[in-house]
Amino acid sequence: MTLDLRRRGSVEEDMVFFAMPYDEKELPNGRVENFDDLYEGHFEDWIRNWELRAERADKAPGTTESAMDVAWSGIDRAGFVVADLSVPSTSVAMELAWALCLRKRLVVIAHEGAVVPSNTHGQFRVVSYEWSFRGLAKLRSDLHAEIEAMRQQRREPEMDLRPYIPEDRLRAKARVEEISEDHIRVRDVRNPRRIAEMHKQDVSYREAVPDHMSQRFFVGKEVSGFFVNRENTLIFTQQEGEDPWEEWEQTYRRGSAFTARVYDVNKAGVWVELPGGGRSRVRDHEATGLKEQDEVPVVIRWIDRARQRIEIALANQPTGVPAPAVPPPAPSLDAYPRVGERQGATVSVPNAGFVLVRLDGYPDLPTLALLHARRMSQSLREDLEASRVKEGRRMWVAVEEVAPSRNKPGRIDIKVREVEEELPPPEAGDVEEVPA
Repeated sequence: MTLDLRRRGSVEEDMVFFAMPYDEKELPNGRVENFDDLYEGHFEDWIRNWELRAERADKAPGTTESAMDVAWSGIDRAGFVVADLSVPSTSVAMELAWALCLRKRLVVIAHEGAVVPSNTHGQFRVVSYEWSFRGLAKLRSDLHAEIEAMRQQRREPEMDLRPYIPEDRLRAKARVEEISEDHIRVRDVRNPRRIAEMHKQDVSYREAVPDHMSQRFFVGKEVSGFFVNRENTLIFTQQEGEDPWEEWEQTYRRGSAFTARVYDVNKAGVWVELPGGGRSRVRDHEATGLKEQDEVPVVIRWIDRARQRIEIALANQPTGVPAPAVPPPAPSLDAYPRVGERQGATVSVPNAGFVLVRLDGYPDLPTLALLHARRMSQSLREDLEASRVKEGRRMWVAVEEVAPSRNKPGRIDIKVREVEEELPPPEAGDVEEVPA
């Protein structure tokens, strides 16, 4: 379990937080007493009569947080902290340590005969009390005197808490936990408490910047890079060394020729490295027969620094710089769904971070609709992350976007979101309109 120990707001000067045992406990003299009665029957009344407010972790109203979260919140906000060390208690010891760390105005009390931890001697004065009519009356007087004395004294500044970052650039391996269009959220594999976001501008200099981060990353993927403190914010970056793109813009001019080396062949294509370190992908129709370590003559078609992309063509193709291809005209939208339509859909291609679905009302379209994880219900997203979403799964969806593709000329992209209603029947149903 990880606690979020941060200062969250201003100190409430009239609030007294009690770090003390709960329920029935055996006192040092052997008697068993109920500390809840001590708090509710004495401490709360005393504090109220002194025009202050009492609070205890298990008595905070309307909270759904864990007891430790509530205890931290109470100590963080408290103007004063009273810690009762009458019986051994891990929780009270932890709350006392938090109060000391934050330099809170602190009163420590303990029943006569209690063993106070030796490493606290000299840190504070312990107010002793006895659980009896006279003993509690004396405790009331002593506690009031301690609090009033602290109220009259000049208050010392409390401590603030800031994230600890041991290095300016901490090399690490991180696991992707969440994907958005322009960034991913990652968690340090070795230190799960370290979490940060990586945006498009922090993709490795040697990799093309994807139009959508799901094109490069998926939930669960491990990525190498650095945790960096940038403008008081922890971020994750894959960029290392000087930015080479200004030099590459001067070197890889349109029409210039180079000999490139094939460094990787995978299902995404054939990848080559140019002299100077720039990288590019060989177009599919030119990649046949190429294998790793092959050297091929190439010519630069264009370079896009913002997207970190270099487009090449093999130099043994027809002479001259290949002219940019004329994109085919976009098909008519008449045969496609309209934004706002709601209907049944069937999963055709489950993937990490998204699924492709076929819409019931448009079974003959050449394009499947994209349902991204961030447009899914919580239950469907959990099933997707656990690989429980299979081909043929049924759901309701609403059409959110129908537009020409930015990456594939001549194609129409369809994006949908899940509608959390009862499942549609297996056969194609009537299309409904979602009110604007």
